[in-house]
Amino acid sequence: MASRSVLQLLLSIAVLLCATSAQQIFLEQQLDQLPAPDIGGNDVLPKMHPTTLEKTGEDLNTHGEIPSDTLVDPDGRIVAFSRRLEQKHAEELQEERELLQHIAKKSGKELISWDTCLWTALGCICIIACGVIPAFILPHDFTEFLQSNYGRRSLHLLLSFTVGSLIGDVFLHLLPTVWADAQVDRLIAGVWTTAGVLFCFILEKFCSTNEFSQRRMCAVLNLIANFMDNFTHGLAVGGSFLMDTKLGLLTTFSIVIHELPHEISDFAILLRADFNRWSAVRAQLLTAVGGALGAYTALFLHTECTKNEASQNILPFTAGGFINIALAQILPELMKETDSRQNILQWICFLIGIILMGVLNQFHLD
Repeated sequence: MASRSVLQLLLSIAVLLCATSAQQIFLEQQLDQLPAPDIGGNDVLPKMHPTTLEKTGEDLNTHGEIPSDTLVDPDGRIVAFSRRLEQKHAEELQEERELLQHIAKKSGKELISWDTCLWTALGCICIIACGVIPAFILPHDFTEFLQSNYGRRSLHLLLSFTVGSLIGDVFLHLLPTVWADAQVDRLIAGVWTTAGVLFCFILEKFCSTNEFSQRRMCAVLNLIANFMDNFTHGLAVGGSFLMDTKLGLLTTFSIVIHELPHEISDFAILLRADFNRWSAVRAQLLTAVGGALGAYTALFLHTECTKNEASQNILPFTAGGFINIALAQILPELMKETDSRQNILQWICFLIGIILMGVLNQFHLD
């Protein structure tokens, strides 16, 4: 009896051990194929059997970025939820960007990139440099040079070139630009041109009492007209860079070539008014601010609107100011010359100014 009891006990223990082993094997198989919990997406828990965990991590590192539908990274950290948050944030940013583009398109304006602003700033610097270059091509003792008889004759030749370049700029550049715009009312443009002539005439009449003050007023009026002219050039530069970088560079280059003889003429008018070298440079830099102002006005306002406004009002008014400065203020002084040889040289310089502005204007239009 005792031996039977012992045999039954051993048999029971063996059966229990077999059942325990079978249950452990079943649980391991179930854990190996357990699906990932549902968190509202297509996230799937990869098989993480202890014997293959290290190999799985190596495979993920080999393939680079972790797929967006993976629940854990190679270190066992849960990443699916954070990735879904990043994806949602990216979608919100895209919606905001599309909304801004829609608002900009509806208002008729364009979004401005930093690259466009930087290229426009470079174009403005080139235009500003044109006004400073004449100061570095003058002789070191140019004040004493202008007080000599040869210096005065040379200044008169330069002023003759100034008159020719101003006349050429008006009739071969500014006014043709105005007339070429189909949206411009030519009667209004004529009114603004007349207003520019009368504005300079009235200021000179009431603000100058002698020859020196007349020269000073002529220099001031030229600075005002030059400021407005640079403003229109800035509009062209800003509008060109707004459309295309290559077009902006070409426009800037053509304006620089066009402006160099004009800036030399402006410097001659300042020297005629007894400005010294650095006073003339400061005055030229002041007028160059108009170019930067015009460029960024074209960027932050609608380009077509600003160009039409410039053609309708600013360019004709500037042309009228240049006509008054050239024909009513500088030319009468040159007409006092009695030396025949000097008169011939002055007329040659006058024609060179007109021809040069006409040629550069054709290059500018091309």
